[in-house]
Amino acid sequence: MTEELDLTPHAPAVTPQKERRQRSWRNITIVGGLVVVLGFVLFQAVTSARVFFYNVDEAIELQDELGDDNFRLQGIVAAENGIDSSGALLFDVTFNGETATIRHTGDEPTELFGLGEQVVADGHWEDGVFQSRQLLVKHTEEYIEDNPDRLDYELEPPADT
Repeated sequence: MTEELDLTPHAPAVTPQKERRQRSWRNITIVGGLVVVLGFVLFQAVTSARVFFYNVDEAIELQDELGDDNFRLQGIVAAENGIDSSGALLFDVTFNGETATIRHTGDEPTELFGLGEQVVADGHWEDGVFQSRQLLVKHTEEYIEDNPDRLDYELEPPADT
């Protein structure tokens, strides 16, 4: 007894055209997902990296609007009020005739910090006092003038061997 083989052509289960359409939708879904993820990452980067910068007079004027939002406050150190009972550094900064008290609880400021120096404090308002966790001190070019021997910009040619 011999078995007969059925050699008649059958239509494929998935036509090439249908397969292309499925692949196209899969690619669109993958690209769409990547666009959504990229958009979310960019949105987070832009919103979390946004820190506003105000001079003392502007920050005092906008104090109610700013609430407890973080921003950077710029001014000139007008008075060092010492250390409070919790160990925070208290000092006053001034700009354009306005003065604000800063309570700094972050790292100790550098040796460049002092009366008459420009400072930028990163923090927020709390009960009329600016609460700071980071200080940036702007320095002048006096270091170079006072210590010209410490900076040598000229490169010596290599010695012949």
